[in-house]
Amino acid sequence: MNKSNVILIILLSLFVLSAARADTEPDTTKLVESNKFALGIGAAIVKFDAKLKFTDKESGDQIFLDPEGNLNLPEISHVATFYGAYSFNPRHGIGFSFFRVSRESVLIDFDETVGDVTVLGKATIADNTHFYRLSYAYTLFDNAHNKIKLDAGIYGLDLKYVFTADGQITIRGVTRTRSIVEEANVFAPLPMIGLNFLTVFTPKWSLSTRVSFVAGEYQDVRAAVLQTAINTRYKFTDHVGLVFGLAYFDASINVEDEVDKTEIAYGYTGGYIGMHFMF
Repeated sequence: MNKSNVILIILLSLFVLSAARADTEPDTTKLVESNKFALGIGAAIVKFDAKLKFTDKESGDQIFLDPEGNLNLPEISHVATFYGAYSFNPRHGIGFSFFRVSRESVLIDFDETVGDVTVLGKATIADNTHFYRLSYAYTLFDNAHNKIKLDAGIYGLDLKYVFTADGQITIRGVTRTRSIVEEANVFAPLPMIGLNFLTVFTPKWSLSTRVSFVAGEYQDVRAAVLQTAINTRYKFTDHVGLVFGLAYFDASINVEDEVDKTEIAYGYTGGYIGMHFMF
C-alpha cells in the first residue's frame, strides 16, 4: 500500500473522529436521523492498480501481469455499488453492501515478456470481481449531531481474473505455437471489523466516514483488505438524499496449493456518487 494513501486515510479519519467528538454548540436538537431502514445505490469512478503473479511450484516458471500497464486493461473505470442497513433499535442493527467490477482488454498484436514467458500473438485479460459485506452494527456513541458505530461481520472476496494468450509462446527458450490460460479465481468469506463515523451539521448536510479492515485465511486463500469511504450527504427530502465523496480500496491476496501459487495486489482510488433512501 502506498504510504501517502495510508497517511491520507489516517488524517481524514482522525479529522472526522475529532468532528464527531466535538460538541461546541449548545443546541441539542436531535439531527442524527433515526430511520429504521436505509438503502443506497451508486457508482464510483476510480483508478485501478492491480498486479498478478502466477508461479508453477514444480517448474519454478512465473508469469507476471500488469493489467493496467502492458495489457491495457482500462485504468479508469466504474465500480457499481449497492448497500443497505436496518436498525432494530437505537443500539443494534445490521448492514450489507455489494460492489461489482467488470473490465476486459483484447490485444491482437501482443508482443511482450511476462515473467518467464514471452507471448507473440493475441492476448486477452478480463476482470470480473465482486465483493460482499454482511455485518452487525453496534452504536458506540450517539448524541444530537454525531454517531459512531462499530461494524463486525463477514466480507466476501469474489475475485476472478482470466488471462489467455494464443500464438508463439516461448518458455525457457523453447518456442511453440500454443495457447496458455492463467486464472485467478478466488472466493473467500473472511472476518471484517470497522468503524462508521457520522456527523450531521444541519438538517440537510452530513458527513460520514467508513473504515473497514479484513484479514484472515480460508482454505487456500490468505488476504488482507483496507476499504475506506468518505461521503457527504445532502437530503432533498426526509426520505431521499444525494451522496458523493471518495472511495479507497486496497487488497493483498495469496492463493497457494501444492502445485501453484498466485499473488494478487488489487486496489483503486476515486470518487463516488449515488442516491440514498431512508425510511
